[in-house]
Amino acid sequence: MSMTKSKELFEKANVFVPGGVHSNSRFRNPHPIYFQKGDGAFIEDIDGNTYIDCVMGNGSIILGHNDSDFNERMTTYCSSGIVTGLETELSIKAAQKFLSFVTTAEQVRFTNTGTEAIMHAMMMARVSTGKTDIAVIEGAYNGWHDAVFVSTWPDLTQAGGSSSPRSLPGSPGLIQETVQSTLVLPFNDLETAERLLTQNQHRISALIIEPTMIDIGYIPAKKEYLTGLRMICDNLNILLIFDELLTGFRVSPGGAQGYYGVIPDLSTFGKAISNGYMLAALAGKADIFKTVTPGIGNCSFVGTYNGHQISLAASMSFMELYEEKQVFKILQQRTEKLISEFKRLGEKHGVATKIQGRGGHFQWYFTDQELNNYRDAASTNKEEYVAFHTKLSEKGVYCSPNYLLHHAISFAHNDQVLNQLTTYMDESLKQTVEVNARS
Repeated sequence: MSMTKSKELFEKANVFVPGGVHSNSRFRNPHPIYFQKGDGAFIEDIDGNTYIDCVMGNGSIILGHNDSDFNERMTTYCSSGIVTGLETELSIKAAQKFLSFVTTAEQVRFTNTGTEAIMHAMMMARVSTGKTDIAVIEGAYNGWHDAVFVSTWPDLTQAGGSSSPRSLPGSPGLIQETVQSTLVLPFNDLETAERLLTQNQHRISALIIEPTMIDIGYIPAKKEYLTGLRMICDNLNILLIFDELLTGFRVSPGGAQGYYGVIPDLSTFGKAISNGYMLAALAGKADIFKTVTPGIGNCSFVGTYNGHQISLAASMSFMELYEEKQVFKILQQRTEKLISEFKRLGEKHGVATKIQGRGGHFQWYFTDQELNNYRDAASTNKEEYVAFHTKLSEKGVYCSPNYLLHHAISFAHNDQVLNQLTTYMDESLKQTVEVNARS
């Protein structure tokens, strides 16, 4: 693939934009790829190269790029001329529609990003419990706030023992006292979680958890683990907060909480909620929302762009089409097909591989071990993944170079697209084996 124009644009952009990107996750060596068009399951870069998109805006573009039905409904919902800073009937309709899917929640407020939603949830938890600190899961990404950007993809040589993980900053520039105040728990280990939460019950206001860990690929919780955490949090006066930014509308129409039947006190949603438009939601129990209800509580919950009308128009358009077209059912069928095909190809080429996913989310792993937590994922074969990714990219598949991130397909990834992707996976696995044999 020729990358001449992307290279030229990077050299120009790097003068004005650090690294030529507005999010570090978009950087690629030796330079980012710049895109000019998206259509269905495909994206086209500025050099005219076409790719099967297996990132899909980190899973947020669930219907596909430039979906005509979605665009038409967006136009209808955006006809009022109101953009932001005001409440409208659309604000209420979107909330009602959202709660018709997420039936485990009683109320909802819309904000802009997942990080903002998590920050609001933390404030409400402190007010509700009278305690200040929080607990997170090792390896999880719950946003870039100081209190949650802790032990996110940590270096295992610095992470401490699995039964007592260390609180490590996810980035330089965080307030160290805040980082150290955050309790880190291993995933899918109920015994350790109960011990650490009990020891720290006097200060922990909330446990924030991805009920399926997708920011390290795709590792689901065991149901008994989530059920046990619900009971422990109830006993210790700790709010259970589900980070459903990635699981919402993909693990099931009602999120992971609907799939597992475990009801959190609060939960955050985003990504797929508006088919790629900027929107997040904080949902949960009405009693807890009293803390931010004017005239009842005194906890702040403000934002000029909260309930942004363009984003709510996108969300209404998405939710209607999601229901009408049975998007989840079809996405799940296609995900199962992708998983089955990759498993077959791994056996065909004699490679220790594993693919896990649901509802369009998925991740390729190079291992024959069971994956239960971050440490398991971080111990998979990074070199084989990078070799596989390189070959896939050369064939025109847009995917992450990081073996600890995640991938997604959309409703637009039909059988024809999946068959082409299967062919590319087959060829790339074969070439990965040949490279390993030569080395």
